[in-house]
Amino acid sequence: MVAPKAHWDVIVIGGGTAGVIAGIAAARTGAKTLIVERGGFLGGNAATGMNLGGFFDGSETQVVRGIPQEFVDRAVALNAGRGHVFFRDVDRWISSTASIDPEAYKQIALDKVEEAGCHVWFYTTFVRAIEENGSVASVEVATKDGPRVLTAEVYIDASGDADLATSVGVPFERGGGTKRQAVTCMFRVSHINFAAVEQFMEEKINTEKKTPWTFENAPLRASHKYWTPWKISPDDAKRFARQFGIYYHGRPGEAFVNCTHAPLESLEPDDIAQCTTRLYRQAVEVLDYLVTNVPGFENATLTQVYDLGIRESRRIVGDYMLTVQDMVNLREFDDVVAMGAYPPDLHDATRGFGDITIHGKGFAGTTEEVGIPNNPGYQIPLRSLLPTGIANLLVAGRCISATFEAQAGARGMAPCGATGQAAGTVAALAVIQHKSPREVVLADLQRSLLKAGAYLGKRVTL
Repeated sequence: MVAPKAHWDVIVIGGGTAGVIAGIAAARTGAKTLIVERGGFLGGNAATGMNLGGFFDGSETQVVRGIPQEFVDRAVALNAGRGHVFFRDVDRWISSTASIDPEAYKQIALDKVEEAGCHVWFYTTFVRAIEENGSVASVEVATKDGPRVLTAEVYIDASGDADLATSVGVPFERGGGTKRQAVTCMFRVSHINFAAVEQFMEEKINTEKKTPWTFENAPLRASHKYWTPWKISPDDAKRFARQFGIYYHGRPGEAFVNCTHAPLESLEPDDIAQCTTRLYRQAVEVLDYLVTNVPGFENATLTQVYDLGIRESRRIVGDYMLTVQDMVNLREFDDVVAMGAYPPDLHDATRGFGDITIHGKGFAGTTEEVGIPNNPGYQIPLRSLLPTGIANLLVAGRCISATFEAQAGARGMAPCGATGQAAGTVAALAVIQHKSPREVVLADLQRSLLKAGAYLGKRVTL
Protein backbone atom coordinates (compact mmCIF):
# COMPACT_ATOMS: atom_id res chain seq x y z
CA MET A 1 0.00 0.00 0.00
CA VAL A 2 1.24 3.48 -0.89
CA ALA A 3 1.10 5.97 1.99
CA PRO A 4 -0.93 9.21 1.60
CA LYS A 5 0.66 11.96 -0.45
CA ALA A 6 2.96 14.45 1.27
CA HIS A 7 3.15 17.93 -0.25
CA TRP A 8 6.15 20.27 -0.35
CA ASP A 9 6.97 23.55 -2.02
CA VAL A 10 10.17 22.18 -3.55
CA ILE A 11 11.42 18.61 -3.83
CA VAL A 12 15.06 17.96 -4.77
CA ILE A 13 15.87 14.50 -6.11
CA GLY A 14 19.46 13.76 -5.11
CA GLY A 15 21.50 15.21 -2.26
CA GLY A 16 24.86 15.22 -4.03
CA THR A 17 27.18 18.08 -4.94
CA ALA A 18 24.42 20.09 -6.65
CA GLY A 19 21.39 18.76 -4.80
CA VAL A 20 22.47 19.58 -1.28
CA ILE A 21 23.19 23.18 -2.25
CA ALA A 22 19.92 23.39 -4.20
CA GLY A 23 18.05 22.30 -1.09
CA ILE A 24 19.83 24.80 1.13
CA ALA A 25 19.20 27.63 -1.35
CA ALA A 26 15.50 26.80 -1.74
CA ALA A 27 14.93 26.58 2.00
CA ARG A 28 16.82 29.81 2.69
CA THR A 29 14.75 31.59 0.05
CA GLY A 30 11.59 30.62 1.89
CA ALA A 31 10.36 27.34 0.39
CA LYS A 32 9.34 24.26 2.36
CA THR A 33 11.96 21.94 0.86
CA LEU A 34 12.69 18.21 0.89
CA ILE A 35 15.88 16.54 -0.37
CA VAL A 36 15.41 12.89 -1.37
CA GLU A 37 18.75 11.06 -1.08
CA ARG A 38 19.29 7.37 -1.89
CA GLY A 39 22.34 7.07 0.38
CA GLY A 40 23.15 7.94 3.97
CA PHE A 41 25.06 11.19 3.53
CA LEU A 42 24.95 14.46 1.61
CA GLY A 43 27.50 15.83 -0.83
CA GLY A 44 27.92 13.06 -3.38
CA ASN A 45 31.29 13.13 -5.12
CA ALA A 46 32.27 16.29 -3.26
CA ALA A 47 32.43 14.04 -0.19
CA THR A 48 34.80 11.40 -1.61
CA GLY A 49 38.11 13.15 -0.98
CA MET A 50 38.62 14.74 -4.39
CA ASN A 51 39.66 18.38 -4.49
CA LEU A 52 36.92 20.67 -5.80
CA GLY A 53 37.82 22.40 -9.07
CA GLY A 54 36.41 25.40 -10.88
CA PHE A 55 36.15 28.14 -8.27
CA PHE A 56 38.79 30.46 -9.79
CA ASP A 57 39.59 31.34 -13.39
CA GLY A 58 43.09 31.57 -14.83
CA SER A 59 43.57 35.14 -13.62
CA GLU A 60 42.57 33.97 -10.11
CA THR A 61 39.24 35.77 -10.14
CA GLN A 62 36.79 33.79 -8.05
CA VAL A 63 33.76 33.03 -10.21
CA VAL A 64 32.01 30.51 -7.94
CA ARG A 65 31.13 32.01 -4.59
CA GLY A 66 27.94 31.88 -2.52
CA ILE A 67 26.98 28.64 -0.78
CA PRO A 68 29.83 26.55 -2.31
CA GLN A 69 32.30 29.02 -0.80
CA GLU A 70 30.55 28.74 2.56
CA PHE A 71 31.49 25.05 2.60
CA VAL A 72 35.14 25.94 2.02
CA ASP A 73 35.07 28.60 4.73
CA ARG A 74 33.50 26.24 7.27
CA ALA A 75 36.04 23.49 6.49
CA VAL A 76 38.95 25.88 6.97
CA ALA A 77 37.47 27.10 10.27
CA LEU A 78 37.22 23.47 11.41
CA ASN A 79 40.81 22.75 10.30
CA ALA A 80 39.28 20.09 8.07
CA GLY A 81 40.87 20.97 4.76
CA ARG A 82 43.43 23.32 3.24
CA GLY A 83 40.93 25.61 1.55
CA HIS A 84 41.79 27.01 -1.87
CA VAL A 85 45.13 25.75 -3.13
CA PHE A 86 46.96 27.63 -5.91
CA PHE A 87 49.93 26.56 -8.03
CA ARG A 88 51.56 29.41 -9.94
CA ASP A 89 53.79 27.43 -12.27
CA VAL A 90 54.02 26.64 -15.98
CA ASP A 91 53.30 22.99 -15.20
CA ARG A 92 49.69 23.48 -14.18
CA TRP A 93 46.43 22.53 -15.84
CA ILE A 94 44.01 24.40 -13.58
CA SER A 95 44.45 27.56 -11.56
CA SER A 96 43.25 26.25 -8.21
CA THR A 97 41.38 23.55 -6.35
CA ALA A 98 39.63 23.56 -2.99
CA SER A 99 40.62 21.03 -0.34
CA ILE A 100 37.93 19.75 2.05
CA ASP A 101 38.14 16.56 4.08
CA PRO A 102 35.25 14.34 2.89
CA GLU A 103 33.93 13.47 6.34
CA ALA A 104 33.96 17.16 7.21
CA TYR A 105 32.07 17.92 4.00
CA LYS A 106 29.33 15.51 5.07
CA GLN A 107 29.06 17.12 8.50
CA ILE A 108 29.06 20.65 7.08
CA ALA A 109 26.30 19.63 4.67
CA LEU A 110 24.17 18.26 7.51
CA ASP A 111 24.73 21.41 9.56
CA LYS A 112 23.86 23.76 6.74
CA VAL A 113 20.75 21.82 5.73
CA GLU A 114 19.55 21.91 9.32
CA GLU A 115 20.37 25.61 9.70
CA ALA A 116 18.39 26.36 6.54
CA GLY A 117 15.35 24.42 7.75
CA CYS A 118 15.59 22.01 4.82
CA HIS A 119 14.27 18.46 5.30
CA VAL A 120 16.15 15.34 4.15
CA TRP A 121 14.99 11.78 3.61
CA PHE A 122 17.98 9.42 3.58
CA TYR A 123 17.91 5.90 2.14
CA THR A 124 15.03 6.95 -0.06
CA THR A 125 15.14 6.02 -3.75
CA PHE A 126 13.40 7.83 -6.56
CA VAL A 127 11.25 5.35 -8.49
CA ARG A 128 9.27 7.30 -11.07
CA ALA A 129 7.45 10.54 -11.76
CA ILE A 130 4.01 11.14 -13.16
CA GLU A 131 3.55 13.81 -15.83
CA GLU A 132 0.24 15.59 -16.37
CA ASN A 133 -0.38 18.40 -18.84
CA GLY A 134 3.29 19.26 -19.27
CA SER A 135 4.13 19.30 -15.55
CA VAL A 136 5.41 16.86 -12.95
CA ALA A 137 2.30 15.90 -10.99
CA SER A 138 3.97 13.66 -8.41
CA VAL A 139 6.96 11.45 -7.71
CA GLU A 140 7.02 7.98 -6.23
CA VAL A 141 9.87 7.05 -3.93
CA ALA A 142 10.83 3.86 -2.12
CA THR A 143 11.51 4.21 1.60
CA LYS A 144 12.39 1.63 4.23
CA ASP A 145 8.79 2.03 5.39
CA GLY A 146 7.39 1.33 1.96
CA PRO A 147 6.52 3.36 -1.15
CA ARG A 148 5.47 7.00 -0.85
CA VAL A 149 3.95 9.47 -3.28
CA LEU A 150 5.22 13.04 -2.94
CA THR A 151 3.99 16.22 -4.59
CA ALA A 152 5.50 19.67 -4.91
CA GLU A 153 4.98 22.96 -6.67
CA VAL A 154 8.46 22.73 -8.23
CA TYR A 155 10.88 19.82 -8.60
CA ILE A 156 14.66 19.85 -9.01
CA ASP A 157 16.42 16.91 -10.65
CA ALA A 158 19.89 16.75 -9.10
CA SER A 159 20.19 12.98 -9.53
CA GLY A 160 23.23 13.32 -11.79
CA ASP A 161 21.66 10.92 -14.28
CA ALA A 162 18.53 12.99 -15.02
CA ASP A 163 16.38 10.25 -13.48
CA LEU A 164 13.34 12.42 -12.82
CA ALA A 165 13.55 14.34 -16.09
CA THR A 166 13.78 11.24 -18.26
CA SER A 167 10.99 9.60 -16.26
CA VAL A 168 8.59 12.29 -17.53
CA GLY A 169 9.84 12.10 -21.11
CA VAL A 170 12.40 14.89 -21.28
CA PRO A 171 14.72 14.16 -24.23
CA PHE A 172 18.38 13.59 -23.43
CA GLU A 173 21.75 12.91 -25.00
CA ARG A 174 24.61 10.71 -23.88
CA GLY A 175 28.24 10.74 -24.91
CA GLY A 176 29.84 12.47 -27.85
CA GLY A 177 29.48 10.30 -30.92
CA THR A 178 31.63 7.25 -30.23
CA LYS A 179 33.21 8.83 -27.14
CA ARG A 180 32.19 8.09 -23.58
CA GLN A 181 33.58 9.47 -20.35
CA ALA A 182 35.35 6.91 -18.18
CA VAL A 183 33.88 6.09 -14.78
CA THR A 184 36.05 6.30 -11.68
CA CYS A 185 35.92 5.45 -8.00
CA MET A 186 38.01 7.34 -5.49
CA PHE A 187 39.81 5.43 -2.76
CA ARG A 188 41.43 6.47 0.49
CA VAL A 189 44.89 5.32 1.58
CA SER A 190 46.41 5.69 5.05
CA HIS A 191 49.87 5.24 6.62
CA ILE A 192 51.83 6.87 3.78
CA ASN A 193 55.30 8.29 4.38
CA PHE A 194 54.90 11.51 2.39
CA ALA A 195 58.56 12.52 2.47
CA ALA A 196 59.71 9.18 1.06
CA VAL A 197 57.13 9.28 -1.74
CA GLU A 198 58.08 12.83 -2.70
CA GLN A 199 61.76 11.86 -2.75
CA PHE A 200 60.95 8.93 -5.05
CA MET A 201 58.96 11.17 -7.38
CA GLU A 202 61.81 13.68 -7.52
CA GLU A 203 64.58 11.13 -8.10
CA LYS A 204 62.84 8.60 -10.36
CA ILE A 205 59.92 10.35 -12.05
CA ASN A 206 60.91 14.01 -12.41
CA THR A 207 63.42 13.28 -15.16
CA GLU A 208 63.13 16.74 -16.73
CA LYS A 209 63.66 18.50 -13.39
CA LYS A 210 60.40 20.40 -13.36
CA THR A 211 59.16 22.04 -10.19
CA PRO A 212 59.17 19.20 -7.66
CA TRP A 213 56.00 17.16 -7.27
CA THR A 214 54.47 17.27 -3.79
CA PHE A 215 51.25 16.02 -2.25
CA GLU A 216 50.18 19.64 -1.90
CA ASN A 217 50.60 20.62 -5.57
CA ALA A 218 49.80 17.25 -7.19
CA PRO A 219 46.12 17.99 -8.02
CA LEU A 220 47.07 20.99 -10.15
CA ARG A 221 49.84 19.49 -12.27
CA ALA A 222 49.41 19.49 -16.03
CA SER A 223 51.64 16.66 -17.19
CA HIS A 224 49.53 13.79 -15.94
CA LYS A 225 51.36 10.95 -17.69
CA TYR A 226 54.67 12.48 -16.67
CA TRP A 227 53.82 12.23 -12.97
CA THR A 228 52.53 8.64 -12.78
CA PRO A 229 54.50 6.44 -10.31
CA TRP A 230 54.47 3.63 -12.92
CA LYS A 231 56.23 5.80 -15.49
CA ILE A 232 59.41 3.81 -14.80
CA SER A 233 57.67 0.50 -15.53
CA PRO A 234 56.33 0.41 -19.13
CA ASP A 235 54.64 -2.97 -18.70
CA ASP A 236 52.73 -1.80 -15.62
CA ALA A 237 51.94 1.50 -17.30
CA LYS A 238 49.96 -0.42 -19.93
CA ARG A 239 47.55 -1.82 -17.33
CA PHE A 240 47.16 1.26 -15.15
CA ALA A 241 45.62 4.65 -15.72
CA ARG A 242 47.53 7.23 -17.71
CA GLN A 243 47.35 9.71 -14.88
CA PHE A 244 47.69 9.67 -11.12
CA GLY A 245 45.35 11.98 -9.25
CA ILE A 246 46.05 12.23 -5.52
CA TYR A 247 44.62 14.63 -2.94
CA TYR A 248 45.81 15.62 0.53
CA HIS A 249 43.60 17.45 3.03
CA GLY A 250 45.99 17.98 5.90
CA ARG A 251 45.91 14.68 7.75
CA PRO A 252 49.42 13.21 8.06
CA GLY A 253 49.87 10.00 6.11
CA GLU A 254 46.44 10.05 4.47
CA ALA A 255 45.61 10.72 0.82
CA PHE A 256 42.77 10.11 -1.62
CA VAL A 257 43.59 8.56 -4.98
CA ASN A 258 41.86 9.02 -8.35
CA CYS A 259 43.35 6.70 -10.95
CA THR A 260 40.85 3.97 -11.66
CA HIS A 261 38.87 3.91 -14.90
CA ALA A 262 36.26 1.79 -16.63
CA PRO A 263 33.59 2.18 -19.30
CA LEU A 264 29.93 2.17 -18.31
CA GLU A 265 27.86 1.20 -21.31
CA SER A 266 24.47 1.88 -19.76
CA LEU A 267 22.69 2.39 -16.45
CA GLU A 268 21.41 -1.18 -16.51
CA PRO A 269 22.02 -3.04 -13.22
CA ASP A 270 24.35 -5.62 -14.76
CA ASP A 271 26.53 -2.94 -16.37
CA ILE A 272 26.71 -0.97 -13.14
CA ALA A 273 27.62 -4.12 -11.18
CA GLN A 274 30.40 -5.05 -13.61
CA CYS A 275 31.78 -1.52 -13.61
CA THR A 276 31.73 -1.31 -9.81
CA THR A 277 33.51 -4.65 -9.46
CA ARG A 278 36.15 -3.70 -12.01
CA LEU A 279 36.90 -0.38 -10.32
CA TYR A 280 37.17 -1.90 -6.85
CA ARG A 281 39.66 -4.45 -8.13
CA GLN A 282 41.65 -1.71 -9.83
CA ALA A 283 41.91 0.16 -6.54
CA VAL A 284 43.34 -2.94 -4.88
CA GLU A 285 45.76 -3.53 -7.76
CA VAL A 286 46.97 0.07 -7.78
CA LEU A 287 47.69 0.06 -4.06
CA ASP A 288 49.45 -3.29 -4.35
CA TYR A 289 51.73 -1.80 -7.00
CA LEU A 290 52.45 1.27 -4.86
CA VAL A 291 53.19 -0.83 -1.77
CA THR A 292 55.57 -3.03 -3.74
CA ASN A 293 57.33 -0.44 -5.90
CA VAL A 294 57.15 3.04 -4.38
CA PRO A 295 59.11 3.93 -1.22
CA GLY A 296 56.79 5.52 1.32
CA PHE A 297 53.86 3.23 0.54
CA GLU A 298 55.35 0.14 2.25
CA ASN A 299 52.93 0.30 5.17
CA ALA A 300 50.02 1.89 3.32
CA THR A 301 46.53 0.47 3.79
CA LEU A 302 43.35 0.77 1.76
CA THR A 303 40.84 2.31 4.16
CA GLN A 304 37.89 3.10 1.91
CA VAL A 305 36.67 2.71 -1.67
CA TYR A 306 33.96 5.19 -2.57
CA ASP A 307 30.91 4.95 -4.81
CA LEU A 308 31.10 5.26 -8.59
CA GLY A 309 32.18 8.64 -9.87
CA ILE A 310 30.18 8.95 -13.08
CA ARG A 311 31.42 11.86 -15.16
CA GLU A 312 28.62 11.83 -17.72
CA SER A 313 25.55 9.75 -18.42
CA ARG A 314 22.34 11.50 -19.47
CA ARG A 315 22.40 15.19 -20.36
CA ILE A 316 18.94 16.70 -20.72
CA VAL A 317 17.88 18.70 -23.74
CA GLY A 318 16.81 22.04 -22.34
CA ASP A 319 15.77 25.45 -23.56
CA TYR A 320 19.42 26.11 -24.39
CA MET A 321 22.36 23.77 -24.82
CA LEU A 322 25.61 25.20 -23.46
CA THR A 323 28.55 24.73 -25.86
CA VAL A 324 32.29 24.71 -25.51
CA GLN A 325 32.34 27.70 -27.89
CA ASP A 326 30.29 29.61 -25.31
CA MET A 327 33.01 28.85 -22.78
CA VAL A 328 35.95 29.59 -25.04
CA ASN A 329 34.47 32.85 -26.34
CA LEU A 330 33.36 34.01 -22.89
CA ARG A 331 29.77 34.38 -24.05
CA GLU A 332 27.60 36.52 -21.80
CA PHE A 333 23.98 35.49 -21.26
CA ASP A 334 21.16 37.81 -20.22
CA ASP A 335 19.77 34.96 -18.10
CA VAL A 336 23.07 34.00 -16.45
CA VAL A 337 22.43 32.28 -13.11
CA ALA A 338 25.75 30.54 -12.43
CA MET A 339 29.40 30.53 -13.40
CA GLY A 340 32.24 28.04 -13.45
CA ALA A 341 35.91 27.79 -14.32
CA TYR A 342 36.45 24.05 -14.45
CA PRO A 343 37.84 23.33 -17.92
CA PRO A 344 36.40 20.67 -20.24
CA ASP A 345 38.11 17.53 -18.98
CA LEU A 346 37.56 14.38 -21.05
CA HIS A 347 38.61 10.89 -19.99
CA ASP A 348 37.88 8.63 -22.93
CA ALA A 349 36.41 5.35 -21.67
CA THR A 350 37.62 3.47 -24.75
CA ARG A 351 41.24 4.50 -24.27
CA GLY A 352 41.55 4.61 -20.54
CA PHE A 353 42.45 7.73 -18.63
CA GLY A 354 43.20 9.96 -21.59
CA ASP A 355 44.61 13.40 -21.89
CA ILE A 356 42.41 16.47 -21.95
CA THR A 357 41.24 16.57 -25.54
CA ILE A 358 39.77 20.06 -25.79
CA HIS A 359 42.40 22.24 -27.41
CA GLY A 360 40.42 25.44 -27.71
CA LYS A 361 41.54 28.72 -26.26
CA GLY A 362 42.28 28.42 -22.61
CA PHE A 363 41.45 24.81 -21.82
CA ALA A 364 44.42 22.72 -22.81
CA GLY A 365 47.75 23.68 -24.26
CA THR A 366 49.26 26.94 -23.06
CA THR A 367 49.07 30.65 -23.60
CA GLU A 368 51.99 32.20 -25.44
CA GLU A 369 52.59 34.87 -22.81
CA VAL A 370 53.07 32.85 -19.64
CA GLY A 371 52.88 29.22 -20.67
CA ILE A 372 49.94 28.32 -18.42
CA PRO A 373 46.31 27.39 -19.19
CA ASN A 374 44.08 30.43 -19.34
CA ASN A 375 41.04 28.77 -17.75
CA PRO A 376 38.50 31.56 -18.34
CA GLY A 377 35.39 31.70 -16.20
CA TYR A 378 32.22 30.96 -18.16
CA GLN A 379 28.56 31.75 -17.65
CA ILE A 380 25.73 29.22 -17.40
CA PRO A 381 22.25 30.42 -18.41
CA LEU A 382 18.99 29.62 -16.68
CA ARG A 383 17.77 28.06 -19.94
CA SER A 384 20.31 25.23 -19.54
CA LEU A 385 18.57 24.30 -16.29
CA LEU A 386 15.09 24.15 -17.84
CA PRO A 387 14.14 20.81 -19.46
CA THR A 388 12.20 20.89 -22.69
CA GLY A 389 8.45 20.40 -22.31
CA ILE A 390 8.05 20.38 -18.50
CA ALA A 391 6.85 23.54 -16.76
CA ASN A 392 7.70 22.92 -13.09
CA LEU A 393 11.04 21.11 -13.33
CA LEU A 394 14.65 22.28 -13.11
CA VAL A 395 17.89 20.33 -13.33
CA ALA A 396 21.18 21.00 -11.57
CA GLY A 397 24.62 19.43 -11.66
CA ARG A 398 26.16 17.26 -14.33
CA CYS A 399 22.90 16.54 -16.20
CA ILE A 400 22.18 20.13 -17.30
CA SER A 401 21.62 20.94 -20.97
CA ALA A 402 25.11 21.06 -22.47
CA THR A 403 27.06 19.44 -25.28
CA PHE A 404 29.34 16.52 -24.48
CA GLU A 405 32.42 18.77 -24.49
CA ALA A 406 30.84 21.62 -22.52
CA GLN A 407 29.42 19.24 -19.93
CA ALA A 408 32.98 18.00 -19.35
CA GLY A 409 33.63 21.40 -17.77
CA ALA A 410 30.24 22.18 -16.23
CA ARG A 411 30.37 18.84 -14.37
CA GLY A 412 33.17 20.21 -12.15
CA MET A 413 32.39 20.38 -8.44
CA ALA A 414 32.26 24.16 -8.18
CA PRO A 415 30.05 24.72 -11.27
CA CYS A 416 27.73 21.92 -10.05
CA GLY A 417 27.40 23.72 -6.74
CA ALA A 418 26.68 26.99 -8.52
CA THR A 419 23.93 25.46 -10.66
CA GLY A 420 22.52 23.89 -7.51
CA GLN A 421 22.27 27.29 -5.83
CA ALA A 422 20.68 28.75 -8.95
CA ALA A 423 18.11 25.95 -9.28
CA GLY A 424 17.15 26.09 -5.61
CA THR A 425 16.74 29.84 -5.70
CA VAL A 426 14.60 29.96 -8.84
CA ALA A 427 12.46 27.07 -7.58
CA ALA A 428 11.69 28.89 -4.33
CA LEU A 429 10.97 32.17 -6.12
CA ALA A 430 8.62 30.35 -8.48
CA VAL A 431 6.65 29.14 -5.47
CA ILE A 432 6.64 32.57 -3.83
CA GLN A 433 5.64 34.36 -7.05
CA HIS A 434 3.08 31.66 -8.01
CA LYS A 435 4.81 31.24 -11.36
CA SER A 436 6.62 28.53 -13.24
CA PRO A 437 10.45 28.67 -13.18
CA ARG A 438 10.40 30.07 -16.74
CA GLU A 439 8.13 32.90 -15.61
CA VAL A 440 10.13 34.05 -12.59
CA VAL A 441 11.18 37.66 -12.89
CA LEU A 442 14.81 37.41 -13.99
CA ALA A 443 15.87 40.58 -12.18
CA ASP A 444 14.45 39.19 -8.93
CA LEU A 445 16.29 35.91 -9.44
CA GLN A 446 19.65 37.47 -10.19
CA ARG A 447 19.24 39.93 -7.30
CA SER A 448 18.47 37.09 -4.93
CA LEU A 449 21.53 35.13 -6.08
CA LEU A 450 23.79 38.15 -5.69
CA LYS A 451 22.46 38.86 -2.19
CA ALA A 452 23.26 35.25 -1.31
CA GLY A 453 26.88 35.79 -2.36
CA ALA A 454 26.84 34.34 -5.87
CA TYR A 455 28.84 35.90 -8.70
CA LEU A 456 27.30 36.29 -12.16
CA GLY A 457 29.98 38.23 -13.99
CA LYS A 458 31.07 41.85 -13.99
CA ARG A 459 27.93 43.17 -15.66
CA VAL A 460 25.39 41.73 -13.24
CA THR A 461 25.40 43.75 -10.05
CA LEU A 462 22.98 44.72 -7.29
